[in-house]
Amino acid sequence: MKKIEITEIHIPPADFKSGMVNNLPKDRILLNWLIFWVEDGLNKNLFNFGDIIPSKKDFAKYHNVSTGTMQNAVRYAEDLGYFKSRQCVGTMIADKNAQNEAELSEKSVSKKDSAVFKIKKYIIEQKLKKGDILPSARIIANEIDTSQNTARLALDVLIREEILIQNVTTLNKTTKILNLDYKDIQIKKADDDTKETKKDTLSKKLYTKIKNYISKNYKINDRIMANTEFAKMFNVSVRTVNDAMKRLNKEKVVLSLRGRYGTRYIKEPEKIKKEAGEKSRFMSNPKSGGISAIKNSYSYDWQRVLDQIKKYMITHHEAGDKLPSMKTLASILNVSTNTIRRAVNELVGQGMLYCERGKHGGIYIVEMPAKEDAFTWLALNPKFLVQ
Repeated sequence: MKKIEITEIHIPPADFKSGMVNNLPKDRILLNWLIFWVEDGLNKNLFNFGDIIPSKKDFAKYHNVSTGTMQNAVRYAEDLGYFKSRQCVGTMIADKNAQNEAELSEKSVSKKDSAVFKIKKYIIEQKLKKGDILPSARIIANEIDTSQNTARLALDVLIREEILIQNVTTLNKTTKILNLDYKDIQIKKADDDTKETKKDTLSKKLYTKIKNYISKNYKINDRIMANTEFAKMFNVSVRTVNDAMKRLNKEKVVLSLRGRYGTRYIKEPEKIKKEAGEKSRFMSNPKSGGISAIKNSYSYDWQRVLDQIKKYMITHHEAGDKLPSMKTLASILNVSTNTIRRAVNELVGQGMLYCERGKHGGIYIVEMPAKEDAFTWLALNPKFLVQ
């Protein structure tokens, strides 16, 4: 494996003038150039499968185009099997003819792949035929419940598969159904449905591997390694690890929180009772709290402060009273103003508080919290009681 430098490219940049004659966009012209460059270079033994191509930024400078346009072209070539990307390594030249069924079945389904499938399904449901014009990418995105960018990428895939054709003019772009009629798309839909099921196997396999690794190497409440480390360990993409972690979070094997909190091992709820004595950085007496203490040990700062604010409301105020400012509350509870703001916003969403702007505005109590809600956490953490 070697890194191919941009100075080693043996053919001139893409000729956009001749390509534009056929109304091809720049990324499509660059795709054709990349395919020729790879095939010609392999035939002349200038590089081999597995060699790392120049960066997209260097390619963009070489062709005098934007990095985004070059990135689209490389992505298209990757979809066709000419390249493959590896996390923390780069984009490598791939042997598109060497992919066997087992390799294909272990590829996870991306948002783009899922969108391609949904657009085909949309074509069937709308009973569109050859020559019909599709709605805009924005409308398509709304119909298949995805982002506009994902919808555009999916439409590009269908254009490369020659299911759709895009007419580019100086005013706009129109996308038409090209070659497949209703019956052909039905066959394609069945094939894609099967492929979608097969491609999901990688995240399922990784889910099992990570689950077994965590149970063997971590104790309850331990903070586990980052997703990027799991990606390196199992030689997969971070996106695949994220998919596996979503499964583990859903099953309550782990709990992932943003920022400095990270991901912690919590196991199944029924097992938490047996291991409630494990240490917790938020509990004054970890062995006395039971399952409720374990549960609260994973809370964000604002979630714990929310209970303190409820306690403060019950102890010092009644419904209709005006609370101190966020800055004052932050000083009373010894936390940051941002933490108070997040907790207050949550209480506003619950209908307990009302915030009013302006000279005579402030935070007003609409509804008092139940006493048991306010005191449960504080009973486990007496040092946070407000005097």
